[in-house]
Amino acid sequence: MAKKITMSDIAAAAGVSQSTVSLVLNGSTSVKIAETTKRKVLETAESLGYKNKKVAHALGRPKKIALVINGLTSYDPFIDAINAAREEAWSNDYILVTFNYSHDEVLASKIESEINSGEYAGLIYSSSMTRELKQQRVATSLPTVLLNCTNEERTEIPSILPADMIGAYKAVSHLTAQGYRRIAMLSGESWMLASQQRANGYRQALIDADIIPDSGYLVEANWSLKEAHQQTLALLSMEQPPEAIFCGSDYMAMGCYQAIAELGLKIPQDVAVVGYDNQQIASESFPALTSVELPYSDMGKLAVESLMALIEGQPLLANKRKVEGELIVRTSSTKTKKVDM
Repeated sequence: MAKKITMSDIAAAAGVSQSTVSLVLNGSTSVKIAETTKRKVLETAESLGYKNKKVAHALGRPKKIALVINGLTSYDPFIDAINAAREEAWSNDYILVTFNYSHDEVLASKIESEINSGEYAGLIYSSSMTRELKQQRVATSLPTVLLNCTNEERTEIPSILPADMIGAYKAVSHLTAQGYRRIAMLSGESWMLASQQRANGYRQALIDADIIPDSGYLVEANWSLKEAHQQTLALLSMEQPPEAIFCGSDYMAMGCYQAIAELGLKIPQDVAVVGYDNQQIASESFPALTSVELPYSDMGKLAVESLMALIEGQPLLANKRKVEGELIVRTSSTKTKKVDM
């Protein structure tokens, strides 16, 4: 194990007192210290490998990190990841600069030039939808972390992803544990990694509960409230309609709610419903929607922590990290006993 560098070590190597080292490294202005002495202390600290973010900053190293994303909507829950990344970056004395190029190739080129200008210490390349990258549009030699996306051809680049399969597994296992057997799923578009992972979790939870997955119960609603409404009507018109519906997003769950109400049925008395994302609408809907938390805040924070480690030359625990979200159980999925009148 490498020896931890102390202020005493720096003082001895720089030929100054430990008090001077302490004043310089802590940025104190209470005592006037010659600029040449400050510089000598800072350069000595850096050469010895002293881990202190103020050293790099005082030496004029980059104080910015970039977050690049391709497209966001005003209601996109991925905003939580960006906000958490911004807060974590600032806690490390870095400014997070967010760039959104929205499929504009000219703008993407300008962003690439800006990031490679020498003012940035690292890059978080992100996607608002969980996906595998075919190409990282903004290229750089800076330390890079992928957020909510992965590149199987560049496995050396660390990636932070949601554990969507586990999240869906938790949701459906919650339903099977209460005795529900006919469980349907409203899925997003099948080509998306998030849809695939959540559908896999849905199937595995059924199998583990000794329920054979029925392909007729797994339908695509394409993240659309309207599609979710129509598909729910179709599901509930089946000869053996589902007793519970797992929705791949809270937004689709709202379409599901509308269809159930339209048929004069009640949640959860007639049909249990579980969502995914745990957006504000989940707790404010009636009845309150059980949902799996999409851990974007934790992912944004972890992306910055991972990037800081790369910038400082520290090893990472793993190159691909998956973050689990908690299942928040509310009224919509709590099984109730039907009373015969």
